[in-house]
Amino acid sequence: MSKKIRRAQVISSKQISPHLMRVVVGSDEFADFPIDQQGAYVKVLFPHEGKTEVELNLKADNPAPMRSYTIRNIDPHSGAITLDFVINQHRGIATNWAKQAKIGDNLGIAGPGPRKLSDFSQSEYLLIGDLTSVNAINGYLQKLPASASVNAIIHVPDEGDIIELDTVPSHYQVNWLVSEQPQVDLINAVITQLTASNSRSTGNKPVIFMALESSLIREINTIARSQFAIARENIACSAYWKQGITADGLKVEKQHQSNA
Repeated sequence: MSKKIRRAQVISSKQISPHLMRVVVGSDEFADFPIDQQGAYVKVLFPHEGKTEVELNLKADNPAPMRSYTIRNIDPHSGAITLDFVINQHRGIATNWAKQAKIGDNLGIAGPGPRKLSDFSQSEYLLIGDLTSVNAINGYLQKLPASASVNAIIHVPDEGDIIELDTVPSHYQVNWLVSEQPQVDLINAVITQLTASNSRSTGNKPVIFMALESSLIREINTIARSQFAIARENIACSAYWKQGITADGLKVEKQHQSNA
């Protein structure tokens, strides 16, 4: 992703659901930030605990804690960026910061980085996500062809976490799955959707985007490829988090896997 890092400040902060905090950040340095990046991601750099300023030098002896977040919206006039933070599920640097964020708080914004899904020319798509990736799905829903068959399955832990998405074609199907057992219920929902897709017998296989917990990614990937013959190149996936380890631990694990 772009190495440019911009200093920014919190403009507003509001809890929009039991598990989501919406934070809007702005900066005079956003003047050259591309405004067509809804659904892409940025790296957010946070101040160290007990500090108010943020270290923007990634090569510093003690670099800033950094996490990836998907852009919900970019104001076309001010360039302000809207981000949603998952709260009240896990404890960590980013969660703690978001719960206490107030107007004027400092942070760094690096990016934007590329979207995981880049093929917007197919006739059928299946988007699978949770609270960590709902804004990625929202962004893709704005870019997919209006003529395509599009189904989205978004797992949330609470009915109050069903948030408003931007306007999409009326034939797109967005299914919110409220469940405390995504390992069972989300898998079953995906199997049901892929079975329905097969039964239409169009000859086309859906392009799949999924961004979820790591073990769910692996299981759905295996099911899609082995049971439904979805080609590897038709699956764009990203493990946004992993049960039982920190974001830093997941980053190290991904680096080891890519180097293997």
